[in-house]
Amino acid sequence: MLRNKHLSCVLLIGCFILPNGAKSSNEEAIPVTVKPLGQLVFHPVKKVPAQVVSLQSSLLSAEVSALVEKVHVQIGDQVVKEQLLITLECDDYENNKQLLVAEKQALDAEYNFADYQYQRSKTLLKSNSVSKETHRRQSTEVTRLSAQQRLLQIKIQQSEKTISRCYIKAPYSGVIARRMIHIGENVAPGSPLIKLIDIDNLEVEVQVPVVLVDDLDYLSLNFIYRNEAYPVKLRAIIPSIETRARHQRVRLSFTDKKTLPDAYGMVEITLRRMNISANYLVSRNNQLGLFLIKEKTAEETGNKYFIADFHTLKNALPGRAATIELPLDSRVIIAGRYVLNNGQNVVIQQ
Repeated sequence: MLRNKHLSCVLLIGCFILPNGAKSSNEEAIPVTVKPLGQLVFHPVKKVPAQVVSLQSSLLSAEVSALVEKVHVQIGDQVVKEQLLITLECDDYENNKQLLVAEKQALDAEYNFADYQYQRSKTLLKSNSVSKETHRRQSTEVTRLSAQQRLLQIKIQQSEKTISRCYIKAPYSGVIARRMIHIGENVAPGSPLIKLIDIDNLEVEVQVPVVLVDDLDYLSLNFIYRNEAYPVKLRAIIPSIETRARHQRVRLSFTDKKTLPDAYGMVEITLRRMNISANYLVSRNNQLGLFLIKEKTAEETGNKYFIADFHTLKNALPGRAATIELPLDSRVIIAGRYVLNNGQNVVIQQ
């Protein structure tokens, strides 16, 4: 009986001198549940106020003095490039053009006759039938009339340009935002007539905190307006900082569908980095981190077992989601994590 008792003590001692980390039974390991990291992480989303702005907003003005004859558009109308918007009374400018044309016709006839005399004098000069002085006078007359022809032609072109200014056309496709004149009004050069806003070339302007601009590695950008998402992309970061709010202006361009100008909404920035909720973090030795499953192999038996491996998350703060850079197939301990210590044996339960 003494021998059996001695044998039992030897066996009992042997149970406590197993290699460090090797478990003798599942009862000695703490039961835990795990989840793949990929099921726990998320891409953080930031939201900042934004406004849609048009790249072109023009106040069309009169370039000549005239009466307003007809207004072809109303506020809110969408127009296309070169569409006629306003017609000004142009009778005086038309009459002036006709006078210049008639004057040029008379000058052309005078030039033709002078040129005929000049060409004839060239022939007569060879036979000494005309003096050199007469020939030179005729040559000078042709040159003078030719210069007058060019001057009149320029005046006619200027007159035609003036007449074209009586017809106000859209410089680009857009929408009529304001109308400042009515039929019968007399307008002078520089008088505002119509405000036109470009609805095709639109951008989103947003005030982004400087700290976010410095780390603007995003996965996607969306302008949210009336509960609808409009995909956008980064076009430019304005290189100036508002010192009071510590913001920078950022311009975004639409990649597909667009909203209307001056629309107010939010830009939703989905960052590329991955975060994990603060609910899964535990504190050990004044550091925040996660308990991961680590597989080990006992040297004596070759059996595999699991231990809790504490992974510290740098820059993690209590109560806040933490940035994490680990393989998405890492197994994170969920249930049982609060009682664990680093390197402690665990058994995985479903």
